[in-house]
Amino acid sequence: MDYALLLLLHLLIAGYWLGGDLGVFYIAGKIADPAQPLAVRLFSAKSMLLLDMIPRSCLILAFGSGVTLATQMGLLPINGWLWLVWLLTALWMGLAWFAFLKEHSPLGHRIAQIDFGLRLLVLAACVGAGIDAFSDGGLVPQVRWLAVKLLLFATIIAMGLLVRIQLKPFGPLFGKVASNTASDAEQQALKQLVDRVKIPVLLIWTCIIVIAAFGKLKLI
Repeated sequence: MDYALLLLLHLLIAGYWLGGDLGVFYIAGKIADPAQPLAVRLFSAKSMLLLDMIPRSCLILAFGSGVTLATQMGLLPINGWLWLVWLLTALWMGLAWFAFLKEHSPLGHRIAQIDFGLRLLVLAACVGAGIDAFSDGGLVPQVRWLAVKLLLFATIIAMGLLVRIQLKPFGPLFGKVASNTASDAEQQALKQLVDRVKIPVLLIWTCIIVIAAFGKLKLI
């Protein structure tokens, strides 16, 4: 793919990622607000689940397009292996969407666990490559702005996984809300749950913006 076109795609992915994430967080606040009518909260929950697939998909596409851009710039020594990068990207995307579509099935739960493990592997690879890019004489050339981008991308993955862990009680609690059997304490617990993920979510947004700035301006 033409470098300029790929760069534009990479930047668009970052924009849709940030925009989708902002939408998800706004809707989550509506879901957790006991002052909202039940119909609004139910509709918001369905909308949030679908909208959340935008940032999840963008993270995967950012991985594939980012690795390809770095390789075309001569920063990653894997020029003959880009087909494997995009095969992994396609498989990862398939896993993420299959887990979403089969969310309430045992197989969907298993696929979600595989997706979780794959994100840990990508996180570790980004940390390793990022540290390597800070040093001289490694597999990755010493390019500090690339190192920062890789480490921040790893941070985004880590924060995303943390949010998943923190939101595990969300399903059972909202199930009580949906059936109109939630107590005041459970309503409050749901609201606190959404409030709790504000810090990792804000960190994700910050990392996306900083990554885009470093990639465009190559600040260090």
